[in-house]
Amino acid sequence: MAGVVGDWDAVSTEIRRLMGEREMNQATLIDESGISKVVVAELQYNRVRRTRSDHVLRALSNALGVHPEHLRDIAHGRQPQPLGEPPIRSATDIAGRLDALDYRMAELTQILRRLEKAILKSAPPQAVDAKTPDRD
Repeated sequence: MAGVVGDWDAVSTEIRRLMGEREMNQATLIDESGISKVVVAELQYNRVRRTRSDHVLRALSNALGVHPEHLRDIAHGRQPQPLGEPPIRSATDIAGRLDALDYRMAELTQILRRLEKAILKSAPPQAVDAKTPDRD
């Protein structure tokens, strides 16, 4: 079980922020994450600073409705990944980074297709003469 050492002030602040956004109380977070009340309180209020397992941070992230690596990223001072994106475990995780790039490319492709459809619907068809160059 790998432990995470990190900025627990930032993690505490983020947990409270996400709970506030979702109007979630501590009992709900405990119930949905399966993490003990003691550990949740320690992290929520930054009462005890110690290495935390990846399992704890993932369970809390999932219960808070964010990417499974969200709190781990916060602990390490990194920008959290969007929900649904494949996890990148470390700076040297090439496979994870490639999966994340594939995910982003698929998102961009969908956006471009929607834009293309919107443009084609709003613009009247224009005749194009391939033999005559544009002269503006």
